[in-house]
Amino acid sequence: MDAIIIEGLKVETVIGCFNWERQIIQPLMLDLTINNNLEQASNSDELDDTLNYAEICEISAQVIQEAKPKLIEHAAKLVLDALFSTYPSVESIMITIRKPAIIAQANSVGIRLERHRNDFRPSSGE
Repeated sequence: MDAIIIEGLKVETVIGCFNWERQIIQPLMLDLTINNNLEQASNSDELDDTLNYAEICEISAQVIQEAKPKLIEHAAKLVLDALFSTYPSVESIMITIRKPAIIAQANSVGIRLERHRNDFRPSSGE
């Protein structure tokens, strides 16, 4: 299966459940594997025939920064919803979000979600 891979996207945002966390900016590290047919782009060599990586990064960061979520699980869901809504050709997405240096004994803590197009349900407000 074809995939676009983005690793180590750093997003600076308000994230966390505790009062002190709501007062500071913290980094999140995102890894995305976006399954999408890349056949046309591999033949044409044209940006219009693929997904724009910079745009994917911008959308992902923006939805998290605007929402200021408490949980990284919710941050991941926001990114999934935004990318499925923006790119109808995306078949599935795996997202890993890590919160570095939040637990002294660990380099990072994080979560991974994987969703397929048929799992995606736009919110009723759209």
